[in-house]
Amino acid sequence: MKITRDVVVIGAALGGLTAIAKIASTWPRTMPVAVLISLSTKDQPAKSVLQIIESYAHLKVSLAVDGEEIKPAHIYVSPPDKHLAVGRSGVVRIDEPGLFDSVRPSVNRLFSAAAAVYGPRVIGIILSGNQYDGAQGMRDIEAAGGVSIVQDPDDAIASRMPWHVIRNDSPRYRAKGADISSLVQRLVLDKL
Repeated sequence: MKITRDVVVIGAALGGLTAIAKIASTWPRTMPVAVLISLSTKDQPAKSVLQIIESYAHLKVSLAVDGEEIKPAHIYVSPPDKHLAVGRSGVVRIDEPGLFDSVRPSVNRLFSAAAAVYGPRVIGIILSGNQYDGAQGMRDIEAAGGVSIVQDPDDAIASRMPWHVIRNDSPRYRAKGADISSLVQRLVLDKL
């Protein structure tokens, strides 16, 4: 049975914006996936982050808006200091962080919600980051039949997030940042 993989979720923090820009630069305008990004960039304004990604991406890029319908060929970026998730009807959900949320936005929250809604259609990617986040979300994606990819820690600017996922999960793929885009395209086209 052919699995349609048309939802990509990405988790990143320190150094992740560079990796995201490189990946987005090689995806064609006709890439038939919705991309949701949980990106922690405390030192950069949201407008700057969007401008950087837009300058590389061929897909439409926007800050995620609560209630917005998730569409293919579109990149949705988490608003600063808010959680990005997916609602049951395939819409964007933006949640205010709780008092005890140490990671904002939460990669686990996005990945787990995407796995619950889209199941085997999800490709999860963990990129460079200095946080301990993403391992549970990756396990949820794999348990739902999705695919997990981790940037090789030796290739990441900050290796804590990739290492954390590798140690606490068994991601299906471990790849250099430069190879992730072509890997995702092969997965989307069901060539793997």
